[in-house]
This record gives sequence, C-alpha cells and structure tokens, in this order.
Amino acid sequence: MELRSLRVNPLYLLLGGLILLTLSFGFSIKASAHGYVDSPKSRAVLCKEGVNSDCGAVIYEPHSIEGPGNFPEAGVPDGQIASGGGVFPKLDEQGENRWAKVPMSSGAQTFSWTLTAPHATANWDYYITKENWDPNSPLKRSDLELFCSIDDGGKRPDFNVTHDCVVPERTGYHVILAYWEVADTANAFYQVIDANFDGDFVPPEDPGEPGEPGDDASAWNPNEVYVGGDEVTYNGKTYRAQWWTQGDVPGESSVWLLVNGGDDGNDENPEAPEWSANTVYLNGDVVSYGGKLYKALWWTQGETPGESSVWQLQ
Repeated sequence: MELRSLRVNPLYLLLGGLILLTLSFGFSIKASAHGYVDSPKSRAVLCKEGVNSDCGAVIYEPHSIEGPGNFPEAGVPDGQIASGGGVFPKLDEQGENRWAKVPMSSGAQTFSWTLTAPHATANWDYYITKENWDPNSPLKRSDLELFCSIDDGGKRPDFNVTHDCVVPERTGYHVILAYWEVADTANAFYQVIDANFDGDFVPPEDPGEPGEPGDDASAWNPNEVYVGGDEVTYNGKTYRAQWWTQGDVPGESSVWLLVNGGDDGNDENPEAPEWSANTVYLNGDVVSYGGKLYKALWWTQGETPGESSVWQLQ
C-alpha cells in the first residue's frame, strides 16, 4: 500500500494559531484584570507608598481589592467594604486618625484609575459618607450615598481611566468609595479614599507604643461589629478579633484569639485552631501546628507553617 504524506493548508495553520492566541490573550486578560485609584490616592495606594502603616499584605497588591459585585444590593458585607470582603482585613480598621487624608474640595473632581489589565466593565460608581457618619466605626452601606455613576455597557476600558464627577458639599473627614463593577464575572473592585474637605493633607496619627493586652479592651457586645485587631473582654479574659465578626462568642469561635487568660495561666499559650491545608487564612490569622503557634502574614492556603515564609513563628 502506498502511503501518502498528509498535507495541511498553511492557511489553516495560520488561522488555528490566531484562534489559540486570541483565546490565550482573552484568558490572560480576565485572570490579571485589576485596578486601583491613584488620584486622589486611595487608602491602599498610600499603604503601598508607606504613608499609611500597619496595612497588611495590601502593600504588595493595592490593585487586588476584589469582592462580590452588585453592590449595594449584594456585594461585600458591612464592615468589610474597604477590604473588598475581608481580602485585606487591615483596611477595614476605621478611626478618625487611623488613615492619612488627602485634600479634597466639593464640586468638580476627577478620579483616575490605573488598571493592570482592562476588563469588560458594567459600571463605575462613586459613594461618599453622609454628613452624620461615624468615622470611628467600620464602614457600612447606611453610611454611604451615591453621587456619581458611569455606565460602560460592557466595553473594555483603557489602562488609565478618568471620570469627572461632582462631589457633594462636605466639611472635615469623609470617605469616598470608588467601585468598579466588571461585566463578565460576578466580582467587582473596591477602593476607598480618605478625604479631608478642610483643604490640607493630614498624615495618620502615630499609634505610639502599644499597651499591654486588654488595656483598651471593652466588654464584648453581640450586637457590635468587630474587625481584625479589636480587643474585648469576656468572662474575665481578653480576646482579639482576627477578622470581621459580629455575634461570634469569644472562646467559642476561632475568630477570637485569647491574648490574656486572666488567672487560668494560659497567657503564654493562647488558643488557636489547628492548621488545615484546606482552609484559607488571611493576614493576622494564628494557627497551631506541630506544637507551635504561627501567624499568617498574608493570604495563604495549603502552605505548611514552618516551611513557608507566609507563616511567622510566634
């Protein structure tokens, strides 16, 4: 039998290569699509620049504050708006002097985004805290009012995006939420801007020397929202929240880390859950592994304590 060589039309090979390149490019765009507000500088950007301190791992990824979309009807929980749903829990810490404030005035204002890759976009929304908001409580929906919205109708933006908005009349310290809703996933990107409407840049307050555990702790309240780092007292013991929580009882939930055990002698041996390879841990989470305690320095899953630099021995 005579064997004939198989000939392929070069045009088919060219078309096939173009299709594969297009698919690959499309997937890479979707996977790496992130962005942040660089003017006025967001809380995350000022963390990256070292102006804000004690920010956690967001200093490496100010463009990755991503959470569920369809805000405010759905999206991230109250108390986790600044962090995109707890991705970078330090960003949810809220205090009148906790964050640097950029100068801003009411009226015409241009907001600028830097995108690491374009992403098909549904809309861009801008919210500002109401005049009677509490700057010492975690940010929630009822604090915010929408003042600017841009509908992109699913198109892909450029790498640099600007929006001209009119900011409502305000005085003093307010927070602006810049929200980017993508069109081809269920997620969105969250950026908060700490603004001073009195005209000057205000640096964050020096936290000073830390006190002993429990110095500033208040009695636990099941109706209060706590964020990572908050300390409470309960049944004579002091607990520190490892992430956002409300209603979780200290001593009965892994969200609370025992930092002062009262008279039971456990001060040097705080309670911590056993490390699990299937659990997602965030910056500040403490686990027990091999008889030792380890604290996560950033987001991690499956990386063994003692074998990865993400875990810090306590």
